[in-house]
Amino acid sequence: MNSFNDPLLFIKGPPVFHLPPNERAVIPYELLDESTSIYEIQKSYSTKTLAIIDKLKFLAKPFQRKVYQPLIFHLKGGVTVPGEVEQVEDSQVTLQVGKEELMTVPLEEIEKIMWRGSILK
Repeated sequence: MNSFNDPLLFIKGPPVFHLPPNERAVIPYELLDESTSIYEIQKSYSTKTLAIIDKLKFLAKPFQRKVYQPLIFHLKGGVTVPGEVEQVEDSQVTLQVGKEELMTVPLEEIEKIMWRGSILK
């Protein structure tokens, strides 16, 4: 071992070696540049709609579907729909209304979600 590989601290774990500055590899800047082609353009939603989307994604999980019942979804226009969240997609949510009936609703249509008589927080 040379002076660059002498341990400074004794920590239980894999060995780490530091190379002297003249032996370090230089990575060209072109390789570090990130490509933006893999990113999707996000739809802009209001803060209220984003909060509802978070609640819907939470309620779509299997355990939460069993615990948070009965849910009542208040839609624009004063329509109320009892049911549970089946699936949340990019711009819509699928609700299970009744035993085998599914209903697809745009995310912007949901105004609030009620559980046991109070707004779900």
